[in-house]
Amino acid sequence: MAGPATIAASLLLLALSAHHFTPAGAVVIPSSCCMNFIPKKIPESQVVSYQLSSGSVCPRAGVIFTTKKGYRVCGDPKQQWVQSYVRNLVAKRRKPSTGARAPGGRRPGEMRA
Repeated sequence: MAGPATIAASLLLLALSAHHFTPAGAVVIPSSCCMNFIPKKIPESQVVSYQLSSGSVCPRAGVIFTTKKGYRVCGDPKQQWVQSYVRNLVAKRRKPSTGARAPGGRRPGEMRA
């Protein structure tokens, strides 16, 4: 069985030589990039969040929507429905929770009895 020093040296060697496993001139595309856009509008009620995929890092800029079931789909940021969904998700994030209470346990604007 290999000792801790041998294992550490092996891992270091592997890490230092990892760049040789990628062919020269190959383009590495992050997993959070949109390669294609969804061809039709998805129900807004199913969308829970979004993430922007940058055109400077990815082949094309896009909006990655995450649905209630955990699916991730790409929307074209030029499409009106995509822009609308993003605006609505931003507005939901900024909206304060309905059960917020002021310091002292009272709701904002609530008077003491």
